[in-house]
Amino acid sequence: MPVDLTKRADQVDITSDAYKALLAGLQANILKSHGRNASRQVFLRFTGSAGDVRKWIREKVAPRVLTAAVQMEHAEKRRADKDFDGGIVILLSLSAAGYSYLGFDPKKFKSDAFRKGMKDQDDSVIDGVLGTKNRDPEPAAWEPGFQKTIHAMVTLADDQASATRLLNELSLLRTEVAGVAEIVAVDEGRTLRRPRPSTPDPDDFEPIEHFGYFDGISQPLFTQQDLKDYYDKKVGTGPGIGWDPAASLDMLLVADPFATAADAYGSYLVYRKLYQDYGLFHGRVATCAGAIGASADLAGAMVVGRFPDGTPVMDSDKPIKDYTNDFVFETGDEKGYRCPRHAHIRKVNPRGTTPLTSLENEKRRRIARRGIPYGKPMPGLCEASTPTDPNPSADRGLLFMCYQANIEKQFEFIQRTWVDNPNFPTQLIGGKDTGDDPLIGQDKNENQRWPKKWGDEASGKTEFNFEAAVTLKGGEYFFSPSKPFLLAL
Repeated sequence: MPVDLTKRADQVDITSDAYKALLAGLQANILKSHGRNASRQVFLRFTGSAGDVRKWIREKVAPRVLTAAVQMEHAEKRRADKDFDGGIVILLSLSAAGYSYLGFDPKKFKSDAFRKGMKDQDDSVIDGVLGTKNRDPEPAAWEPGFQKTIHAMVTLADDQASATRLLNELSLLRTEVAGVAEIVAVDEGRTLRRPRPSTPDPDDFEPIEHFGYFDGISQPLFTQQDLKDYYDKKVGTGPGIGWDPAASLDMLLVADPFATAADAYGSYLVYRKLYQDYGLFHGRVATCAGAIGASADLAGAMVVGRFPDGTPVMDSDKPIKDYTNDFVFETGDEKGYRCPRHAHIRKVNPRGTTPLTSLENEKRRRIARRGIPYGKPMPGLCEASTPTDPNPSADRGLLFMCYQANIEKQFEFIQRTWVDNPNFPTQLIGGKDTGDDPLIGQDKNENQRWPKKWGDEASGKTEFNFEAAVTLKGGEYFFSPSKPFLLAL
């Protein structure tokens, strides 16, 4: 009997026999992050015959692709022994053009966005009316590798302590693809961490991104086990009290259209390389602070929605070293006088403030983020062993990756209808009372509306155009197929 993907996380015991086949065929990193500290994303354009490429994937890549089942086994061993080495992670995703090259009809995929690819930026008439236009830079402005046709992405990941092993794997891949594919780009990712100030444990670190903000706090969770871990860590108070992170597997997984094995699933993968200009961002925070009469700390928190230590600006006008996720804008700050309606964490997850829909329907837009920073951080941001670069404009940023069951209804809806729409959430047609997301929004000509005084509705709002210091450098839409499909090519 097929797995019921509609069950909420609190009903999904992923260790039960019902999920064995699913986990054995599902690639790692989809259901839960692979947890490695270093990665290489290798982008391929196939050049050999379809038969030769299929043979290379079937014989050289597929047997080594890490599954969710093995990932879970490794996690258990790591919990028992912190020195356990799970080895290299290898994953493979294909674009619609890649499926066509291999002889598979992309029309079998229900996602129109996937079939067209990220380079297709056409908007419909209704997009122009609603303000939900694609505002990304034109592909001609992307990095050269991403301007080319991309057929596949191979992910290689390992712990930083094994950097040589990762480089050896990349070298082996270069050798293996000779004659069947051209490597058009390689992106290098590295997790950034800093010592957690709220704990005496010197080995306890928290993840951050290049602007210096605590990252990865809020994610949809798909299993009983992950929900328990979430509440054990006090990120949330408890089920039914504040924000409920539970999700269902049908938000993440879809049946692999070309696999014949039972319970063979995959997921759509969005990849975007986002450059972060550190100097520009913090310069604009300082300018914004002066323009709206707030401290730089508070202005930055009104951009992100949290202070650098993770404290939600919804809860406090100053950092209090509390990275809770236990709040809902719908009942706590609907008009945005504490956490502005334009703040990044609110734009990408409105928590009950999307017009004409329910909180539960709104939550089905969520995505499973699996990104990793690239480039060297500024000095003083991370643990002492991390290589740094003092140039505030150096090439650094985020290799944004997210999994979902529907690109249009999840990633593209978030990016276009929420993030880049200056009217959302207050007035979907006409009028502008919000502005775009000042962190990742791509509309350079839109003011945000900032509270004149934190938490004081009577003070009103003022306008300031922050202009995001994050720029898209390229990307593509992929599908991460089941391992049974890859082995049967």
